[in-house]
Amino acid sequence: MIHLKINYEASLAIVEREVEGELLSLVAVAAAAAVAAAAAAVAVAESVAVALAVAVEVAVAVAVSVAVSVAVTVAVATAAEAAAAAVAVALSVVAAAAVAVAVAVAVAVAVAVALSVAAAAAALAAAVAAAVAAALAVAVAAVAVAVAVAVRVAEAVAVAAFCFFVLEVFVV
Repeated sequence: MIHLKINYEASLAIVEREVEGELLSLVAVAAAAAVAAAAAAVAVAESVAVALAVAVEVAVAVAVSVAVSVAVTVAVATAAEAAAAAVAVALSVVAAAAVAVAVAVAVAVAVAVALSVAAAAAALAAAVAAAVAAALAVAVAAVAVAVAVAVRVAEAVAVAAFCFFVLEVFVV
């Protein structure tokens, strides 16, 4: 009877050590998951900041485009008034050439603004894609942590069940 009592106490001590080891392992996995989630949150925050910066750049590009459109309209109106008011043929030709140059410059500026808007839109799309990728990484990390915790819990339950089975077989 003393021999069985010593074996029972030794088995309980082994089970306690196993359970403590599993619990420490679960705590380590949970801590790693928390660190991964924090890193993913930082990545999402950075992506949002980039998206906001791109949105501001797009707004500025649109404002510049509107200003260029107004300048082109004013230049065209000025050219029409100058042509109507010009008396001498030489002055008409010079004014028309100046208007043509102004229109060409305005068109070049409008093309540059359009290219800038397109680049800003592409940068915004890239920032959104980065945010989606970061969110997917967080979801995958959470699933991996949940699976790891479930496996650890199952192992702990199996060890405990085996120990109690052994105790039942040898005690009874």
